[in-house]
Amino acid sequence: MRVCLEVDAAFETMTTTSSSEPLLSEAAYFIMQKPSFNAVTALRSVMEGFAISKGDRGEFLVLLLFTLARDAAVGPANEFGRPVGEKRWFSLSDFLCDQVFRVPDIPSDLLNKESINALKNLGKDFPDAQLHFNHFIKVYEQEAIDNTSLLLLLGRGAGVLCANKQRSIDSVITFLESGTTLSRRNGGFILAQTKNDAIFSHVPQDALFTAMDPYDLGILEPGDGAVPLIKIVFALAAKTPYLNVVRHGPTKDYSAITYEIWCAGISPGILGPVQDQDVGIWDALLEASYGWKDVYKTKSKVLGDLRRSAAPGAALDDGHFARWADRG
Repeated sequence: MRVCLEVDAAFETMTTTSSSEPLLSEAAYFIMQKPSFNAVTALRSVMEGFAISKGDRGEFLVLLLFTLARDAAVGPANEFGRPVGEKRWFSLSDFLCDQVFRVPDIPSDLLNKESINALKNLGKDFPDAQLHFNHFIKVYEQEAIDNTSLLLLLGRGAGVLCANKQRSIDSVITFLESGTTLSRRNGGFILAQTKNDAIFSHVPQDALFTAMDPYDLGILEPGDGAVPLIKIVFALAAKTPYLNVVRHGPTKDYSAITYEIWCAGISPGILGPVQDQDVGIWDALLEASYGWKDVYKTKSKVLGDLRRSAAPGAALDDGHFARWADRG
């Protein structure tokens, strides 16, 4: 859905935006409950069939993961499109530990014992934490992602896709630590960063979590005090699927609980919304997020290399080098 902001005087072009529409988002939730609707296939058809932004790092895949997990946490809709339980608020632990991620009882190659215990403790740390969202909006200014704005957007059921070039984070979901009272002292944040480069593997990089500092990012001011944080890095292009979870208790430097979650790969073994039969489609969506590659995808390798030669050194494929240098 797009909202028209402006039509030029000659009625030849228009400027549109994807706006925050909670009611229409609830209608989308109702439609997505139908057995005949496959959200992953639908997103793939949109990305491959329309001239739209596919994101830079696979961030739209993560928003889809979050949205599908949200719908599962809320539960199925009744004939009027409302959740059967008539409740759109749901628990933080249910959302993360039962829907976004799969938490087995037995450690495996995908999830070690320490990570399993950490995720199971999340519910004990935040027994009353609640959240509510049914859509995401794109913000244009980095300064717009602050405590007040995020709480107000929570009030209309919106998560946030960060502004272009936002440092260290790509999306934010706000939750409330206790009950449903909107208050700066009652808020907490799920901060997510997305990577679609295989250089980010199954091995966590602590520096990425350190950079997700709410004070440095302007989300919190010193007077706000510390709030609970769930920091997630999605290393989508990692060859080895893995989920690593570390819990940090309150410290002198930050007096609130922080979780650091490193999710490598797109695997049904660790991601709740990913079904076995749809793994190929998720992989195709990840491939589509490499938008710069589209122009080089041709039936003829000769034509593809000719186009690559017009962009010397732009990527590692031999076609970007062969006509002017030997990489040895």
